[in-house]
Amino acid sequence: MTANTLKQQRQAAVDSVKCDLIRRAAKKLFAERGLDATTVREIAREAGYTTGALYFHYESKEELYADILRESLDQLYACVSSAAEACVNPLDGLGAAFRALVRFYDENPRDLDLSLYLMQGTQPRGLTSRFNRELNNRLMDTLGVFRTRLAALRVRAKDLDMEVAGLFDEMIGVLIAGHIGRLRLIGVDLPRMVEHHVRNFQQRLGANARAR
Repeated sequence: MTANTLKQQRQAAVDSVKCDLIRRAAKKLFAERGLDATTVREIAREAGYTTGALYFHYESKEELYADILRESLDQLYACVSSAAEACVNPLDGLGAAFRALVRFYDENPRDLDLSLYLMQGTQPRGLTSRFNRELNNRLMDTLGVFRTRLAALRVRAKDLDMEVAGLFDEMIGVLIAGHIGRLRLIGVDLPRMVEHHVRNFQQRLGANARAR
């Protein structure tokens, strides 16, 4: 291995550490303040670097935001697909995927905050159309795990979109209710609520599959 190669490897390792520190600082500030209210200068200060160092790695805070979301959505997909693939029965796989998605965001609440980037109140916010398209496609990859199991349960093609949307709505709804403390107010904890949803849709979809 040449001296030049070793130098390049060391520089790549340093750059990787810098990017990780920048992403961590940005993730914290974006989750606390949102994209619009966070400045590049604040991110650089939180990470312990100059704004010039940040711009060396990212052209804009939007690109940095997209990079953080990209990483989060890739991790989400890995968790959900791994949980589903561990089950032979598609009905069990659907339940495992549901639990995995809720668990991922419950254990990573900042990722939940960041993943709701498209909406602020009732107004669309945020990134360029290119970033939005790319990140939405990554989310659709995760939802594709649910679609595949639903199709294996012989859900009609014309009903697949509605079923996927319904499961997504239940998952996000229970996460937000848990996230803001409303489930505790009612006297229910998140795991029990998740199992309630899983039991209901497994009974319904299982009965429908047997009837076809």
